[in-house]
Amino acid sequence: MRLLDRLDQELGDGAGLVAILDYDGTLTPLVASPGAATLAPSVRGTLARLAGCERARLAILSGRGLADLRARVALEDVVYGGCHGLEIAGRDLHFRHPRAHRSCLTATRRALAAALPSIPGARLEWKGLAVSLHYRRVSPRRRLDVRKVAERILRRGGLTLVPGHAVFDFVPRVGWNKGRAARWIASQMKSTLPARRAVVLYAGDDTTDESAFVALRGRAVTICVGTKPTAAEYRVRGVREIHALLRRMASTMAS
Repeated sequence: MRLLDRLDQELGDGAGLVAILDYDGTLTPLVASPGAATLAPSVRGTLARLAGCERARLAILSGRGLADLRARVALEDVVYGGCHGLEIAGRDLHFRHPRAHRSCLTATRRALAAALPSIPGARLEWKGLAVSLHYRRVSPRRRLDVRKVAERILRRGGLTLVPGHAVFDFVPRVGWNKGRAARWIASQMKSTLPARRAVVLYAGDDTTDESAFVALRGRAVTICVGTKPTAAEYRVRGVREIHALLRRMASTMAS
């Protein structure tokens, strides 16, 4: 069944909606610098409409730090999941993985900072419960060097390497990822809906979203943004299609 037809059918009988969305590459286009990924006012308006619907719940789940994500979306009535869901907050939800500690990242942060001068264009970002090594501005012929540095530092132990779009995230090795975070968020948010039945929707574009597509298989409508191989049930071409889908859902849920 086509994606729009399925959503119209499942949401048209008064069912609730739990929408969990990635940020970069899903709500905003991928850009040269992560700091330039700003949310368009029209998209923020659509998200605000959806989040304000009585029978809808909205979450944004990202590899970004929690504070950064909240500042970029800047909406109330939204659940935010930062650092791949290691920290979750919003709508009276408060979660921080009990075994994720900043202290275990300190030595890795120092080692990465020491290695940066040898890789022109690489940039380090501290996210609280993650350290990110960005290489979007590293020349293609040097990108293998970035991976070698990341893997060498990873061997020091205690952390997991999460690859994304031109970035390596170092996170505490606690057996947590976007898949587990998405299932936790969906469970918590479904319990607050007035409707007896809820449709869960997850949309993302990155390799990090694949764990959510797998974890939610048979439990949600999963949508991959882009053309890469995916475990998602549906696929759209880009962020414009996601924006159109969100506008349609906001109208449906408001009626």
